[in-house]
Order: sequence, then structure tokens, then C-alpha cells
Amino acid sequence: MKYKIKQKIFSLTDSFTIEDERGNTAFSAKGKFFSISSSQTLFDSRGVELLKIKRKYLTIMPACRLLCADGSEWLIRKCFWPFWTSRFTISSPVGELEMHGNLWQHEYKISQNGKVLAEVSKSWFSWSDTYGVDIYEPKLTAQLLAAVIVIDRIQHSGKNSTVDDD
Repeated sequence: MKYKIKQKIFSLTDSFTIEDERGNTAFSAKGKFFSISSSQTLFDSRGVELLKIKRKYLTIMPACRLLCADGSEWLIRKCFWPFWTSRFTISSPVGELEMHGNLWQHEYKISQNGKVLAEVSKSWFSWSDTYGVDIYEPKLTAQLLAAVIVIDRIQHSGKNSTVDDD
């Protein structure tokens, strides 16, 4: 299934709308305006809370947790090495996943043991951050979309992102 993640331009918090391939709003991610933990919540199209995205503090490299409604927890961490690539690891109840991309950070794949679960491509010419996401593992849709939002937050820390401590 294909999705388009689009960051809202005129929002005081990091908010995203996620459309399916037919252009219908499938999910939304909303941040809190006065939140110390810089958290966001992912909702489905009916407004049901699916998971929370929370920054993990006291880490050397940036990391965020996904706290799912079913009680499971995912941890997304930026890798320290190698310096010249964008790599993230995702610890999840379904095992270890890896997110890797090119130097320019506009193309990503999320994989597990060599099997591609999702492909992500950032739009170059848009007013806001916009990502196209092809998901090949439908049962992990919410978590994989949230992982893309986390990567966007980490990659833009220090540039008006709520992942920053400023």
C-alpha cells in the first residue's frame, strides 16, 4: 500500500497528515503545543489513538520510542557509524529492523534480515516535508509510518523540530 506523509506548514507543533494512494486521509500525527516530552500521537482516520511517539532522553545518539496502543514498544535509534550514511536501527517486538538511506537522506528502506518492509522517498520540490511510503508489510503500517516521522524529526533536530531540547 502506498501512503503520502505530509507535514503541516502552518502548525505550532510537528503535525502530519497521511493519505492513502486514493488521496483519503488514513492517519494523522499531532504533537502537543506545551509538551516537555515533545511527544506526538498517531491517530487512524476515525481518530482512534494507535501509538505515541516519545523522545528518549539521556542517549548519546538521538532516539525515540513508539508506545503502541497494544502495549508493545519500539525503539528507533540513529547509528553512530558509519558517518557518511544515514542509518537507524529499530528494536521491535517483531525483531530488529534497519533503516538505511543515501547520503542526502531522501531515500530510505526499512528492512528485516534482507527483506524490505517499506521504501521511503522524500519529495524534493514541496513547501513542507513530504514523503512517499510504500509499505509491503500491512500489519506494521502504523509503526512503519511513525518510524518515518521519527526519522524526519531526528534529521531536522535543531531546525524547528520538537526533538530538539531548545
